[in-house]
Amino acid sequence: MENKRALPCLFGAEFRRSLTVRFLLVPVGVVLCICLDTWNQIPFMWTSPETMDVYYYWCNSFIFGGFYGIYVVPMLAALPYAVSFCEEYNTNMLRVLLMKAGKKKYCMSKVLTTFLSGALSVSAGGITFILLANFFVQLFNRARLPETEAFPYYEFLLQGNVACYFTAVIFLLFLTGGLWATVALLVSSYFPNIYVTAASPLILSFLTGRAYMVLKIPVRLRLDLWLQGRSSIGTDQLTILCSALVVLGLTVGFGILFYQKLKRRVENE
Repeated sequence: MENKRALPCLFGAEFRRSLTVRFLLVPVGVVLCICLDTWNQIPFMWTSPETMDVYYYWCNSFIFGGFYGIYVVPMLAALPYAVSFCEEYNTNMLRVLLMKAGKKKYCMSKVLTTFLSGALSVSAGGITFILLANFFVQLFNRARLPETEAFPYYEFLLQGNVACYFTAVIFLLFLTGGLWATVALLVSSYFPNIYVTAASPLILSFLTGRAYMVLKIPVRLRLDLWLQGRSSIGTDQLTILCSALVVLGLTVGFGILFYQKLKRRVENE
């Protein structure tokens, strides 16, 4: 019984450790990223609120044309806990933790905490922006319907289910944050430097996008565009399901690689 409870207890302790100032600052950073992507349109929230909507700012940051929303937000996801391995390794706390928890439980807890802390902090930022912007402008201006027809989840907007639309894109942001936080954790096992780990999602998200183009991967098969809400594999429901399954599979794969690298690092030092 004690052995069965070891992992939940370890995860609980790790997750509480992730709730630091960095965790609280990430939502602020996400809001700033959206504002920076649309900085010249932000004043229209007050000067022309009847023509603007929250969808416009979200679309121009995450779906089409944004830089900060697409490349900087993944980096923010790494800040709450992905750098924790670097801190433990560089302060010689790693061996103590491994003696108490064991390699497998340590890795499982580390991956799960990193995924959730990145996912929750980034999606909290998205929700915060939506709520703040909705004080000044409507969620969706139906005059914008012709512009949205080419993107996934159009049916929600067409039917007036704006809350369902934003629930879907927030879930995609949740997956994005969790995935890139886990990528950063894996990078930290190879390069246990806080700055390298924190910057890795920005660099790798850019390189991944370029690799998709060089390899001429069809738009409908690109995970990055699924998570941005810019392309779909079929129906909206199938796209969300496939996005979740692929992210889950990648997270498990990255977790296995993290475990293998950790074993080699401990054995060779």
